[in-house]
Amino acid sequence: MRAAFVFIFGLISIRYLPAQPTTLSGPVEAFTFDAPTRSLRAVIGFPGAASFGPALLDNLDVASVAPRQNYAIVFESEKCLFFSGLGAKLSTAVIEGVTAHPDVIVWSGDGSLAILYSPAGKWLQTIAGFPGAPVAGAVVDVSSLGGSLSAVAADSAGKQIAVAVNGENGAVYQTTVETIGGQFTHLASMAKPVSLSFSSDGQTLYALDAALLQVTAVSLASHGFQTLALPGMTNPVAIQSLQDSQNRPLLYVAGGVDRMLRILDVSSQQKSDVPLHIEPTSLVPFGAASFVITPRSQSANPLWLFASTLEPGAAYFVPAVQLRQSGRKTAAIAERTR
Repeated sequence: MRAAFVFIFGLISIRYLPAQPTTLSGPVEAFTFDAPTRSLRAVIGFPGAASFGPALLDNLDVASVAPRQNYAIVFESEKCLFFSGLGAKLSTAVIEGVTAHPDVIVWSGDGSLAILYSPAGKWLQTIAGFPGAPVAGAVVDVSSLGGSLSAVAADSAGKQIAVAVNGENGAVYQTTVETIGGQFTHLASMAKPVSLSFSSDGQTLYALDAALLQVTAVSLASHGFQTLALPGMTNPVAIQSLQDSQNRPLLYVAGGVDRMLRILDVSSQQKSDVPLHIEPTSLVPFGAASFVITPRSQSANPLWLFASTLEPGAAYFVPAVQLRQSGRKTAAIAERTR
């Protein structure tokens, strides 16, 4: 199959005015934390004509935007902040009870729950109640599960949580927001679970086993499971479940050194492989029907996205944006929230 790539040109470089709300011209695909410039920005336009907008906030340590929402968690100057109104009138509040920077932040599909976690520290922490009144839960030590923490996921409604650990006692576990402090239900054993994804209805958990090169689909009601083989893939790195316009359950599988994205119809087992010219490293929900497949790690790199709305799906990039001395300083805003 021929590669489906759309090359994008043009770059918006509008200076942010701190005293006024930023007005973004053009359709906004989504907001994102741009690590090389330490800023929050919008991706404006459509596949084939997209670019980064101006910095809405900069000088950030870590940040994560809720999928398909205009609010984010921001870590700056040892504070955890909640920013809403991205692209319009910004407002902020301190989220109390968050005392450590996470290595990874994942969100529920509806943006009501965020999970902070650290594979090295073997801990996780939930923040629930977005966007109205986010409240941080207690830090949960997951070292008792054994192995190394490798993946965490939440269902679309922000109620169920899945946790995976690698190693000799590698396994996948389930818990809920209410019981996360004391109860983990064992779902399946596997040596190297590297990615987790709930089905859209929250009834099935998909777990990618990079050792056996397969996906295990676990029914959360019966704990029965189905194995989905990945023939032709040697390096699956991430999965993401999605329903298409016909409500068919689809599973997207990113192949790292394979440089491909597999689209698997779970019901019929039919598959379609989209060749890529880059190595995908993730499948993180972004816009209405797009994923981040390779985030920006260096200033010269573009942001690589995959649009599921284009048949059979297409990878495209958003050109790199260089650091500019613009944007609102979050420390000054946080000072006014005290």
